[in-house]
Amino acid sequence: MILVKGRIKEALRLIKQRIARNLAWRRLSDTLFPTEVWIENTNLCNARCVMCPRDKHIRPPGVMDFGLFEKIIAEIAGHRRFVYRVHFHNYGEPLIDLRLAERIRIAKAHGIRRTYFVTNASLLTPDRTRELIKAGLDEFKISFYGTDAKSYNATMVGLDFDKTVGNVRDFFRIRRQLKVRNPSVVIQYLPQESNSGTVDAFKSLFGQMINERLGDRINIFSLHNFAGGREFNKLPEKVQSICDYPWRTMVILNSGDVVLCCLDYNGVQVAGNVRNDSLQAVWLGQRMQKARQQFKQLNYSVFPACLRCERIR
Repeated sequence: MILVKGRIKEALRLIKQRIARNLAWRRLSDTLFPTEVWIENTNLCNARCVMCPRDKHIRPPGVMDFGLFEKIIAEIAGHRRFVYRVHFHNYGEPLIDLRLAERIRIAKAHGIRRTYFVTNASLLTPDRTRELIKAGLDEFKISFYGTDAKSYNATMVGLDFDKTVGNVRDFFRIRRQLKVRNPSVVIQYLPQESNSGTVDAFKSLFGQMINERLGDRINIFSLHNFAGGREFNKLPEKVQSICDYPWRTMVILNSGDVVLCCLDYNGVQVAGNVRNDSLQAVWLGQRMQKARQQFKQLNYSVFPACLRCERIR
């Protein structure tokens, strides 16, 4: 009797899983342009965070040249009714790019709806804060993985706790002084062994700074394998779900290469390059179309980064 109940339970689980997969499949529809575009202004970083596979990063370091950037923004502007948000980062620290504020200003002048990036805030000096606010930045996220000097410095190796906290406090002070609503900010914590996972202490550290009425919030994230870059979580053998990334997001590396996902830190799954082709040509191109077909069939066999990702499992 117990065995029969177990089999029935497993059969129901598989039926529910199949229904969920079919519903997800039906929701996926091809669009003329991505709803989010990631522009990797640089893949350089000034930190050596312990969870990040920076030591495995073999792409040539650099900053996206301005001509390519302007080409990308001009095309996004022509399709801006499709685009919800443009990211000014990918695998690197965006504030290393001294022309970041200028890039954001150009994007806003072209009518881009929302501009966004993720930073460790170590370079977010008061002058850079004022530049970004003046440029029209809409929102950004601060990755801050510690609650005191010991836990932070051990996790975000190469950075300094006191200096970065000071930068964050200065940002909130300057935004209040200028009496502006943007940019809103998410401060993200990643509990792990190196920082003792002290969530309450983290919330206490930043809880008084944020202004929820302006859209600020604290986000508690979890460790992931970074598409094989690190092995934090054991992966189930069976692939179970469709990744919707190729239907909504375009990730453009600083070289102009378009990859299928932001987790592809070494750019091994290239769908095209926007130096010579348009973004739309790549988005509607054969390689993207083939990837979508294979993803729908749960066939990730030729996508090495995907095979080592939790998202599809």
